[in-house]
Amino acid sequence: MIEFLCTVQEGCIPENMRPELEKAIQNTSVEILGIAKGPFSISWAEIPRDFGFRGGKPTTTSHVRGQIPDGCDKETRERLMKEIGERWYDITGQTEDELIVAARDEGWKGNTIKSN
Repeated sequence: MIEFLCTVQEGCIPENMRPELEKAIQNTSVEILGIAKGPFSISWAEIPRDFGFRGGKPTTTSHVRGQIPDGCDKETRERLMKEIGERWYDITGQTEDELIVAARDEGWKGNTIKSN
């Protein structure tokens, strides 16, 4: 399964732009990883205005966090993240400084935040 969570700052990525971003992320994932790696899902989280800061100022940074099937080699993973970023920049007008893209293996269980 291929899953993505897109976390955006309120007012930065309009809701009417999101279907185009979803299509671009899905098409890029299928093109690079293959249709057999599906199914595909994407969800959105919106950070309320003035709840996200970077460098002491409200941020416009978005985060596209993916979970992809186990066993993806380094070159393929890097290509996937780069291409998703390129599509995002084309559609949103955001820059490299305003987007973080990550893609972890589905089975990865490391470094999670746990409460005491």
